[in-house]
Amino acid sequence: MRRAAVLLALAALCAGLAATLAATARQRTLPDPEVEARPDGCGRDYLAQTRRDIPNWVFVGDRHAPATGPTPPPRRLEGLVASRYDPELAVHPTPEDLPTIHRGYDFNFNVLPDTAYRGLLAGSAVQRTGNFAGHDSSTGRVHVEREQPSLPSFAWPEAADRIAMVGSWVWDCGHWTGGGERTEIHTYRALWVERNRGRASPLSPTGEVEGDLFLSSDKTFAGVEADCAHKTKGVILAFRLCLTTEPSWQDLSGTYRFRLRVPHRLGPRSRLRVRVLDAGSSAGAPRAKASVRGNGADVTLTVKTKPGRRLAIAQRVLARWSGAPTPVHLRVRFLSLLVRRGMDPGCPGGRNSCGSKQTTHGEQVSKPPGEWNVYVDAAGAWKTWGSGLLRARDGQVFRNGPTIDVRLAKGRSWRLFVFTRECDFGSLGNADGATHAMSPCPRSTEFGTFDGDDVPGIAVAHFTSPAAALGVHRLRPVRRGSTCPAVNRLGCYELRYRVEGVRG
Repeated sequence: MRRAAVLLALAALCAGLAATLAATARQRTLPDPEVEARPDGCGRDYLAQTRRDIPNWVFVGDRHAPATGPTPPPRRLEGLVASRYDPELAVHPTPEDLPTIHRGYDFNFNVLPDTAYRGLLAGSAVQRTGNFAGHDSSTGRVHVEREQPSLPSFAWPEAADRIAMVGSWVWDCGHWTGGGERTEIHTYRALWVERNRGRASPLSPTGEVEGDLFLSSDKTFAGVEADCAHKTKGVILAFRLCLTTEPSWQDLSGTYRFRLRVPHRLGPRSRLRVRVLDAGSSAGAPRAKASVRGNGADVTLTVKTKPGRRLAIAQRVLARWSGAPTPVHLRVRFLSLLVRRGMDPGCPGGRNSCGSKQTTHGEQVSKPPGEWNVYVDAAGAWKTWGSGLLRARDGQVFRNGPTIDVRLAKGRSWRLFVFTRECDFGSLGNADGATHAMSPCPRSTEFGTFDGDDVPGIAVAHFTSPAAALGVHRLRPVRRGSTCPAVNRLGCYELRYRVEGVRG
């Protein structure tokens, strides 16, 4: 018996070792941030990135691409919008961004790549480096960013949506501590969002399946930086000059193919109907073609661009089997927003701490009122409160907020998500200069801290069905990730909203 036990223990040990070696062997195919990020053009100096002496984004593999030749080609990514360690933040507006290298705040989401696209991750899951470092919303994921002003909200995904996209595969040079740089898709030229993983879309009045298509010739300032890093290869003066002359236009020419899945056919007489709706394309934009194949539709878009001509393609592809059930129509009305703390000013004299009830970022240079951005998301339908900017003082109540209509299957669970930001860097302008605003924040004389803008906190409500959501509700922010001081026992804000059923 003892010999048998020893043999079993040895067998288990060998199996574990084999599994570890196999995992390590698989990881060797991924880019190593410690070996590759700096040769590709990253430099580990926050101040130099802020001054724009060195890039914040460089192409993966750019060391093999001569400066006089083309950049590494765009890459395709397919997968699920999801976060392992913080599911509520699988998709969200960014809490903060560096103004000198952005024209607007980013809209972010994290993608668990399909098996065929796992090679877009970097680092080692065993050693917890690169994309596998830490325990945050993007750990083990491909992080995706695009400036909010250049991404219409109809194309903002929801957690658990499927996406396919084509964009620049880059190192994020600004995040090297705690495991080395991570790879991400930033920026992208084409985005396909399959709502609700091929089931009825909450945005369709008749319960259609939906795919949202967005393409843009605007490569944003991240694209400008990556292209300049490629052309100048570490020469500081050349890089800084390039940033002032490099166009933001990118060539979209090519054929793009996506797939919209639908549920199984309802019966022998059921017919699949597919339509394509425009959602704000620029004049003369080509129209996607959708052809039925099996339980779904193949979506094809061919683009021919003229150099320098701005082009945006925004289209919704909708499909439904005849005879499909009509969803439940809900209307979410945001009745009021009570701001308990405006979150400005910081401490007198820029001190780190002063017992402030306004912010844990005491050293910020700011004054009231606070400048708030409030985003609301009901089952994947996104809106902002008001025009996008609220000037908030302690105790102020904002009434008559956004109204959102969603359609849901009778037993479908859904969430209501609120994301907030309080702007603290208005004195830095944006990537185009100090006189410009970092949208949606305003120009001001304020200067924030190294940790970023203030974060009043996210607020989340989950419902098991449309019926379970009916009524008037109050919602307060969670503490996690917030810079609202703990002395504010109820948080720095509170929402009231009503969910009601709509007939017809």
